[in-house]
Amino acid sequence: MAWVNLIESLRMEAGKYVGRVLVVDDERDITAVLEDVLEGKGYSTIAAHNAQDAIELFAREKFDIVITDLKMPGKSGLDLLAAVKDQNPDTIVIIMTGYATVETAIDALKKGAYDYILKPFKISELLKIVERAFEKILLATENMQLKEQVALLELSEAVSSSLSLNDILLMVVKAAQRELDADGIELLFRQPGSSEFARRVSAGICASKERFVANTALLEAKVRESNAVQWRGDELTTILNGGAPQLPEGTMLSVPLRRGSELLGVLNAVATSSNRYFLPREEKALFVLGDRAATSIENALLYADLEATFKETIKSLALALEAKDAYTHGHSENVTRLSARTAKEMGCSQDFVETITQAGILHDIGKIGISGAILNKPSKLTPAEHSIIQSHPQMGKRILENISFLGEVVPIVYHHHERFDGSGYPEGLSGEDIPLGARIMQVADTYDAMTSNRPYRNGLSHEAARDEILRCRGTQLDPQCVDAFMRMWEKENAE
Repeated sequence: MAWVNLIESLRMEAGKYVGRVLVVDDERDITAVLEDVLEGKGYSTIAAHNAQDAIELFAREKFDIVITDLKMPGKSGLDLLAAVKDQNPDTIVIIMTGYATVETAIDALKKGAYDYILKPFKISELLKIVERAFEKILLATENMQLKEQVALLELSEAVSSSLSLNDILLMVVKAAQRELDADGIELLFRQPGSSEFARRVSAGICASKERFVANTALLEAKVRESNAVQWRGDELTTILNGGAPQLPEGTMLSVPLRRGSELLGVLNAVATSSNRYFLPREEKALFVLGDRAATSIENALLYADLEATFKETIKSLALALEAKDAYTHGHSENVTRLSARTAKEMGCSQDFVETITQAGILHDIGKIGISGAILNKPSKLTPAEHSIIQSHPQMGKRILENISFLGEVVPIVYHHHERFDGSGYPEGLSGEDIPLGARIMQVADTYDAMTSNRPYRNGLSHEAARDEILRCRGTQLDPQCVDAFMRMWEKENAE
């Protein structure tokens, strides 16, 4: 992947990434100034004074961003752009020109330029473009890290058979009671790094007390020294809660649940009969069960950590978009809330509601790849700019489709601008050929877009937006989704 090569060019200094910038202009005064300014902002900068030298330099070294003049002796900036994109399609290229026309700007963007700036320009304007470009590169880095975490999570998921931590603990207790024919089982568990056993799962006689084993410090000290410990007589009495009168002459077998050198928990099996001892094969069986349990618990903990990281990353992706596009501030959150509530009103499953919630957060993520100058343009967009905006569902699909967790989210993100009558994009789907989640989101997205303020107009009132949605019922919007949205709104505002 090209992004891999791009990310590898990033260097770490003082705990943060330092971007590498190639500045190309036949005017040495300009390259000297830009070198000084960019170096002052922490970028590592190299200059070239014609396109051919820049192409050769780019072939030898790695750069995150290329800033090039459009017109130079010999090869032009567009020639350099083509050569750079041929070697690494995801390299950021910024065009500088003093001879810009709409046609040249569109041509540059079509050929892959990230942005362009007119000479003479303010240094602050160029720095803003460079900063946005570098933020995009860092976002790509985070995306690659997310994919690595997801791959690790999938491995964990396979090992733990998709069980939650509570399911694993309960399964272990039931299996231990079944395999050893024990009168009671107690599993004590603590989160890594904790000093207390904060969770307990039990069965049989051990379930009759809030905590069967009271002296957990002594219990832990013993099991750390051995793979299996049998307790009887006075020693057993000293660690039980209230002496456990139902065990006057009974036996308790304890095995550790280890993760490396760390003790995650202790699994105790109890027999009440005076002549009942746990046999060596039973000790081994419980130890093996505890060892397998520790592996599953470790995987479940890893799963939980990665899931939390994954969800935080999703939020970070949405926040990154909102920081770039002033219009989207709060938009994703609103669309998520309205879509989820509409899905509930339609009687959709909790899993579906969770899917549409994730899709709502990410539905406009493709706009990350669109120039901020277009996203925040205060006036009407040109046809070319409008076409670029309409590319964001495809870009969102490309960003998300390789993340297995988001398999059900991708179609919603990709099709949320389709229309019920087939006049939407990107594929012109109609009716129920459009995924249900996308049809629900169309209503929520349309409502929030109409009621939100934009650079060129104020938002509509609820009443005006409602009337417009009803007008589009059956053409742009799915009638069933519109009706569910209206019912949801009326119920929530009546409470």
